[in-house]
Amino acid sequence: MNTKNKNPDEYFNTDHLKKDLKSRAVKGGGLAIFTSSAKYLVNIMGTIVLARLLAPADFGLLAMVSAITEFFFLFQDLGLTDAVIQAQEINHRQISTVFWINLVFGLGMAILIIALSPAIAWFYSEPRLKLIAIIVSTGFIFSGLSIQHRALLKRSMKFRQIAAIEVSARIGSILAAIIMALYGCGYWSLVARPVIYAILGALISWVLCSWRPGLPTRNSNVSTMIRFGAHTTATFIVHYFATRLDKILVGWKYGAAELGYYHKAYHLYTLPVSQLTVSLQHVAVGTLSKLRDDPEKYRSYYLKAVSIISFVGFPFSAFLVAMSKHIILLLLGPQWGKTAAIFSIFGVSAGIQMIYSTRGWLHSSLGRAERWFRWDMIGSALTVAAVSLGLIFGTRGVAITYTCITLILVGPGISYAGSPIGIQLKNIIRAVWRYIIASITAGFLCWYLFNHLFFIPVLFLQIFLAFIFYSAAYLLIVILLFGSVMPITQFVHLLSNLLPRFKKGGGGKKQNI
Repeated sequence: MNTKNKNPDEYFNTDHLKKDLKSRAVKGGGLAIFTSSAKYLVNIMGTIVLARLLAPADFGLLAMVSAITEFFFLFQDLGLTDAVIQAQEINHRQISTVFWINLVFGLGMAILIIALSPAIAWFYSEPRLKLIAIIVSTGFIFSGLSIQHRALLKRSMKFRQIAAIEVSARIGSILAAIIMALYGCGYWSLVARPVIYAILGALISWVLCSWRPGLPTRNSNVSTMIRFGAHTTATFIVHYFATRLDKILVGWKYGAAELGYYHKAYHLYTLPVSQLTVSLQHVAVGTLSKLRDDPEKYRSYYLKAVSIISFVGFPFSAFLVAMSKHIILLLLGPQWGKTAAIFSIFGVSAGIQMIYSTRGWLHSSLGRAERWFRWDMIGSALTVAAVSLGLIFGTRGVAITYTCITLILVGPGISYAGSPIGIQLKNIIRAVWRYIIASITAGFLCWYLFNHLFFIPVLFLQIFLAFIFYSAAYLLIVILLFGSVMPITQFVHLLSNLLPRFKKGGGGKKQNI
């Protein structure tokens, strides 16, 4: 194994990126949106197929294990990805050291899960979970092999390579799961999917990133990154309990079938939310980190990013609520009827959740992971209390309380995250309120027309026509509220600026964000 990187400046020295930061940020954001859209489409297609090949209880079995094992994934990264991205200076010895730290922790987590597998099976009174947990644990080792390769690609704004890794691994793992399901493997097709994803992700990462780790060294000065990563990991741990406890409790109290309904609704709700904001996170953190010495530009970039997310996120949220029954019936089939009601409840907060997720951009890019941890301690405690209360009233009750607490936390959460750089709640409201009103109004009209007045026998056609009507109504209301077509033209202009990245040579003129 080489101890010297072939192209150190390519990944470590990023000063040259500042010269064309705006153009790179726009293109990076566009490719991140393209990547998230591609992954979302692949996931949806996979869900459509697998939901018809497998039973709700099959999904519930994996959800039982995932609700616990995903906790250990938080330790594998140790927050070092964001630490590498936002660091002003790094070197080969430091990255080699954190690579081995990630890999050792991944191996340790796999061993720990194997040891805990009997307890997991006992907790749910489901003996099949023991072997499921053991198989899932192997994914930790393969993920640990590629964490720092992806971090370096993100730091150096090589977003095409990141897109290739994530989309290819996602397609490969879903195809493998479908093939296994067709051959009668049942829930094992779902168990194998995340493991195959980790294996493919590691292989492709090593091919597309030319950096190779050396041996770890004691004097590599990684303490600053580890401290940053420790705060970030602590935040992820706290956030985990707030976002996974509902599934643990639902599975414990109501069993695999009810958890299957609930988990699938939650998954379809969070999938577009996480794909958009998580995919954009490293683009946003990388860009904002380079702007934090210029607060005015920093605020401008962030608020424009929030405005774009709102333009897409809020109408998406309202449409989910308006057409939830039709969407679930089309995607999952009639056996998933209970999921529709839960899905419509979650949909209320989808747009808000997208905005709330950007608090991580602010904390990470400002190097204030300790503030992120403090806030999420409060927010997670309130979420856990709300979910525990909702459990009394069944899965719908959990969905209602989870949605309500999200709506309550978004304002103070964003205000606290933005206060060190001068971003206030009123700035956010000013940027998004028109999109909220337009989304709700168009959503109500769509719900009334296509649930009470119009009935089209072909389900896909009904959803398609509802989407066309909703989009037209939403855009018209946006124009009326703004008094111009500016928001639409800006969005179209932004999208058009992203297209050159897919051409050979990429070029294109610089554009304002």
